[in-house]
Amino acid sequence: MLRRMPGAAAVAAGLRRSLCTARTRSRPPWALIQRASVDESGAPAPGVTFRAVDCEPPSVAGLTFPAHLVHPRRPGAGDGGFVSGQVAAASGDGLLLVRFCHARLDAHALGGLYALPLPSQMRCLSWAGTDVDPEVVRFDCNPLTGELYRLPDLDGTKRTSACRHLGLLTQSQAGDGPPDRYAVAEMFTDGGQEEDEGGFVMRRFLSETGKWDMVAGLPSPLPAGRKMDIDNAVVAFGDRLWWIDESWGAISVDPLSDRPELRFVELPRSSVLPDLDGLVLKTLMKTLGSHRRMGVSEGKMRYIEVSMEKPYVISLFSLDDGGSSWTLDYETAFAPIWDDALLCSAPLEQMLTIGAINPLKANIVYLACGDKILGVDMVTKKITGISGLAIAVPDLPLLPCVLPTWLESSQIPSAGWSKKNTRKSEVSPNTVKRENLHVEIELLK
Repeated sequence: MLRRMPGAAAVAAGLRRSLCTARTRSRPPWALIQRASVDESGAPAPGVTFRAVDCEPPSVAGLTFPAHLVHPRRPGAGDGGFVSGQVAAASGDGLLLVRFCHARLDAHALGGLYALPLPSQMRCLSWAGTDVDPEVVRFDCNPLTGELYRLPDLDGTKRTSACRHLGLLTQSQAGDGPPDRYAVAEMFTDGGQEEDEGGFVMRRFLSETGKWDMVAGLPSPLPAGRKMDIDNAVVAFGDRLWWIDESWGAISVDPLSDRPELRFVELPRSSVLPDLDGLVLKTLMKTLGSHRRMGVSEGKMRYIEVSMEKPYVISLFSLDDGGSSWTLDYETAFAPIWDDALLCSAPLEQMLTIGAINPLKANIVYLACGDKILGVDMVTKKITGISGLAIAVPDLPLLPCVLPTWLESSQIPSAGWSKKNTRKSEVSPNTVKRENLHVEIELLK
């Protein structure tokens, strides 16, 4: 059984108050972020600029980094490679975990393909003369100030593309305010133990030490014989990180604890699928990951799913304070909403997928349909907005990122170890400047 963390409701309420004040500014109180791109023009970074986003979601934002910070050699014709960026995780207060993959390709075998925008999955493919395990660099980033810290390499190597399920958790002693410390963590099973008795291992980076460590031998809370298959981003909620298996449940842990304890909660009973194995499971999980999602809204953990057939029924649940049962909050069919909206003369032919849950209004969800993202109010049964997508959601998921007002003047927590790897901002009344980094939130048309 999961226990509600003390003060969680107060923290959530304070965060919502803080976010609401941001509506008076030129930027929204939160953003949908999809990708991290690299400026490969070779031009020196002009210093950080922040472009205010006047439109709220479903407009989609992205991060842009100068190439020299991601990799010392810009991929090009001589290098035969490409850089693939992803905003991998978001904390509950606006910090982001960004990863970049640098793969070298055989330009002769691929022709001009390497010069085109490529979906993130291509980092997992291999051709003759191509890196099977490309180099990866990871950053913690404040999207409003542009400050970032490059995380140390995992196990002393950059070739860690298999480590794809890292989450970011922050903690503030004041509750409603800038974090004092944070952890980046990944959970995986201990391969050295028998399957029926297997425990978990947590790899984590702690801001207080500036180093990675391993916590092994964590007892598994899962039923004997069943494993977790993680596909979507790790969620930060209630002083814990949550790894979700969309076929049956989620496992969580506090990576900042000296004595971390794993907990497990099943999905709503009607959504729990039987234990599957092999190719059937892998095929199913890719589909489920597009139609099921867990996320945080109004201070509660939420679970949303959309059926795979018309009329595309959307169901939204909330986890109770004890962390043991789910309540159905909203349920509605999307097809009639689309027909009533008259947004286009064509019928709804493409299958819907989950984009995100509004972190401030649980009744508003975002659905992807081909190259568009739609906001849907499940109470009024109306479409609240529509925006274009540069990359389809199955290729690159959307992450909601809250933008509290204090994020504009806060720094990424450290204990003095970050001087070498951190790029700091100099804030003036009219602009934000930086010598080495250019991080820009931009509207993706």
